[in-house]
Amino acid sequence: MAEEVGGGRRGVVELGEALPEVAVDLSTAALIWLFGVLVFLPMAKRIDPIGLPIICSLLILSAFSLFLIRGLRRLANALDRIAEILSQRWSRRGKIGRERWIKVGLRTATAMTTCLLYLPLLSAIHPSLVGVAVIMTLLGLPWMLAKR
Repeated sequence: MAEEVGGGRRGVVELGEALPEVAVDLSTAALIWLFGVLVFLPMAKRIDPIGLPIICSLLILSAFSLFLIRGLRRLANALDRIAEILSQRWSRRGKIGRERWIKVGLRTATAMTTCLLYLPLLSAIHPSLVGVAVIMTLLGLPWMLAKR
């Protein structure tokens, strides 16, 4: 019993060490997305409805992707720790073997949220890119989930 508590605390400590870096990267990505989608893309569409939104969207997309990828790499480890902690708490209540399903749920929610965040940036480049992104996400989910 003491090992379970120590292992759970170790997971919480590792999670606490990883979260500040994840928070910085993801909050930077969120600010880039908010300013890009709510300020710069509408302003670009008002100035030049054909060429400028594409250039602006590509710039926002590259900066947003840089910080999002950095944050999601670190977040993957944090999600594993969260799944371990939740499964340990639920296993005490008689629900054993739920860690795999918790990881699957957390990763699926992360992938779908990421896809939804890219949609306004991709639609500014070309509307059909939205459909391609959604299809690629739905086809890539089983592979991503089976990978770990």
